[in-house]
Parts: sequence; C-alpha cells; structure tokens
Amino acid sequence: MNNKFIPIISVFMTISLVVFVSLQLYWIKELYTSLEQDFSNKVYSALETSTQKVNQIEVNKYWNETYNNVGKEVLASKNQPTKTYIQQSSDSANRSNILFQTSIVEKQNIPVSAKGDTLYTTKLYKDEGQLKLKRNNPEPLTTNISRDLDNNSYQMKEFARLSATNLPIEKRVDSKTIDSVISKELRLKGIDTKFGYGVINKTNQLTTVANNIYLDQKDKTNYTYPLFTDSKDRTLYTLAIVFPRKDYSLVKHNLPMLLGTFISLLTILGIYIISINYMMRQKKIAEVKTDFINNMSHEFKTPLATISVATDSLANDKIATDPDKVKYYSGLIKQENLRMKKQVETVLNMSKLERNEMPLHLKETNVRELIKSVAESFRLIVDQRQGTLITDFNATKYNFLIDEFHISNALINLLDNANKYSPETPEIKVSTRNEGNWYVIEISDKGMGMESTNRTKIFEKFFREETGNVHNVKGQGLGLSYVKKIIENHKGQIHVDSHKGKGSTFTIKLPII
Repeated sequence: MNNKFIPIISVFMTISLVVFVSLQLYWIKELYTSLEQDFSNKVYSALETSTQKVNQIEVNKYWNETYNNVGKEVLASKNQPTKTYIQQSSDSANRSNILFQTSIVEKQNIPVSAKGDTLYTTKLYKDEGQLKLKRNNPEPLTTNISRDLDNNSYQMKEFARLSATNLPIEKRVDSKTIDSVISKELRLKGIDTKFGYGVINKTNQLTTVANNIYLDQKDKTNYTYPLFTDSKDRTLYTLAIVFPRKDYSLVKHNLPMLLGTFISLLTILGIYIISINYMMRQKKIAEVKTDFINNMSHEFKTPLATISVATDSLANDKIATDPDKVKYYSGLIKQENLRMKKQVETVLNMSKLERNEMPLHLKETNVRELIKSVAESFRLIVDQRQGTLITDFNATKYNFLIDEFHISNALINLLDNANKYSPETPEIKVSTRNEGNWYVIEISDKGMGMESTNRTKIFEKFFREETGNVHNVKGQGLGLSYVKKIIENHKGQIHVDSHKGKGSTFTIKLPII
C-alpha cells in the first residue's frame, strides 16, 4: 500500500466524519428545539384553559357561597321576563365608556308543529339602538355573551369579577384548586411530568399560593399566563409553572428516535476508529514485513558470500590438492549452510506455531538441570565479551512436565537478547524461585533497556527495538514472539520489566503440573 495513500484517505474520512457528526448534532439540536416548542405550546394552551376554569370557579363560588345561591335563583328565573338596569362608570382618568342601559328581556316558546317542535324567541326591549358591552370600545354581541344574556348570567359574572378585584389572592383561589385544574389540563395535553406552580402579583412578587416544587425551582425557566385582571384588562395576578424534569420528559417521550440517532452516531464513530486503526496497523505490518525481508536478506547475504568464496577457493588447483585446506573450506560451507538452515527453520517454526501445527512433547524434566545446562553453554559466548553470567537457583520444586526442546530454545533466545542488547560488557543473571504452583524464571541484564511504549510490542512478530529508523541490532524480530508462543502453549505467562538505559528483566512463570 502506498504510504501516501493512507494519510490522504484518513484526512478525507476525518473530514467526512466531522461533517456527518456536525449534521447529526445540528439535527438533534433542531429536533430538541422543535420538541421544546411543542411542549411550550401545550403548556400555554393548558395554562389558558386552566386560568379560564379558575375564573369560572371563582364566579361560581361568588354566586353560590358568598351570596347564598343567588346565582341559582337568577338562572331559575331565566324564562321569566326580566327588567335589568346596568350602570357602569369609572373615573375620568381612564376615559372608559359610561354605560347606562335599561332593558326588558322576555322569552317566548311558540309551538310550530304537532310533533312538539317549538320555536324559542327572546324579545329585548331597551332604550338604546345599540348594545355596548365592552368597557372601552363598542363590540358586536358574541355567542358566549348572547348565551349569558339569554340566561341572565352575564351581569352576574361581570359583577362577581369586578367585585373580587380588590380581594387578596388567598380569598380568590387556593392551592388545591390550582393543582387540580392544572394537573387535569396538562394530562389532557399529554404532559405527565411533575410541575411546580405559583401565583405572582403585579409587582412580580410571589404570593403565598405556591407549592414546594415551585419554591425550590423558581429560578428555572417557567411558563406564565395572566390569572386575574382588573376592569381595564391589566394583569393583577399571574399563574407561573415550572417543570424540574422537563428535559427528561422530552427525552422519555422521544426515546426510540433519539436512541436510534445516538446508536447510529456511535456506530459511525466506531467504524471510523476501527478503520483508521486497521489501516495504521496494515501500514505498520507492511513496514515491519519490509524490514523483515531486508534483515533476512542481510542474514542470508553473509553466509552466501562466505559459501561463494569457499567454493571459489575449492576450485583453485593449489587448494584442491591441499587436504587441510579442502577440509577447512568444506567445514566453512557446512557451517554457513547450517546457519541459513537455522534461519529458515526459525521462520517455519513460527508459522507452525501460529497454526498450532507444532504439538508439544511434554515429559517430566528436572528444569533446574535444564536451565543450568543452557546457562553453562551460553556462558562461553558471554565470556568472549569479558562479561558475567550469574545463576541463582532458589526453587525447591523443579520437576514437572515441559517440552525440553522448546523451553531450551526459549531460554537461549532470552539469553541471546540479553547479550546482544548489552552494548558494553554484559552482566546477565538467571534466577529461579517458586510462587505457589508456579515455577518462576527470571533473566535480567544491565543493558540498554527499552522505552515503556515498546514493552507490550516486543512480543509481536517482526518487532525490534530501534533508534529512529536505524536498527542497532540485527535480527529477524521473531525470537521474543517465538518465546511468548512457547510459554503460552505451556499454559504459562511471560512479562518484561524494562527501563531505558538500566536494563531489562524477563519473567517466565510455568505451571508445575
């Protein structure tokens, strides 16, 4: 894959994701605004109906309680001719109309057929040619006012409303009534969340008519609507309600749609992250494979060059007639051939381990003696660099089932790493101990160590510690991957503790079976 392709496609994917997420967030915001507006419309509609009902309750109370059922008596006489005198006056400052009217209302029922059909008529005798009902301007006679006039209730309603104007709010309405009316109206509008209510006077001061929820949440956004007005339609008291769990209510009623949107958004984000991570991993794999091929080429180049020189030498007549020379060059060819064979076998063994095609041959082994034998063999290599290799065997249980061949190879790989990554005189220590049912092997050195970010990567195939783009130590990058696989196949564990410039310690734990 072209190295420039991944950054370019990543940029385009990122831009597309940002645009998509922005649009989704904008859509969610607009949806919430729409839901909030719909909620507000329902609340104001419920408030309007509630205030009308509270006003009607006040008039009914005024008729039937304050004046001993005078309202019922008025309605009972609705079919009788009545003479009504209405006089309304106000001070000159407000320039309201002065209305004076004398009228006689007479009702008649005229039979129009034998089936019982009746024509209801009403005669209104008055000394004016026009009926003026509004306090400030003339107004046509509405259906509601006509009905109130028809049953003699209009005058009583106006009288009750105007008479209560100067009463304190506690005399006009109580908390129980407001709570009952608002609750019913909100439920009819499909709103079932908790609410707080309060009545505010014309100076914006909260009255005593309020519940505890409103007292606790009054600083939140609330909805207001005029409750009682004076003779000039100026607001005397305002009904305010607040919803402490409005956001939860909006989300609850639209949960499937919002949840689907969020799941879709998270899915896209997840796919984006996985895709970018996958591409970066593929890029890294391509790099390490290229590096592996280069290193394998280097590993083969030296023995091939040596074999080529040795072969040419054997072709020389002078050397061909010298048995010692022939033996030397033949041995050199064999040695380099075995070296290449070992390289190939390492790669093939890793491939077999990955496919689980290399079964372990477990047998009970004295692991202490095995480690001692491996350490003694490797000591010769350390001695060549004037280094030291110390053994410290503290384990008391060391006979259990292992595959001697693979465990030996794993230990040699770890010792070889400790030697190679010790730029100065190597100082290597091999120690053992028991931890419960675990046999613990530690191989430590005082070499160059590694960065903390590489501690989990060193067991990956082809990975090798590097400085910049230059590898300090040649190799295939398969040794530690092989070690980890062998230990895991033994149901064991391996981890590393390393600090840059201070050395590394590899700890192997094998179960004592």
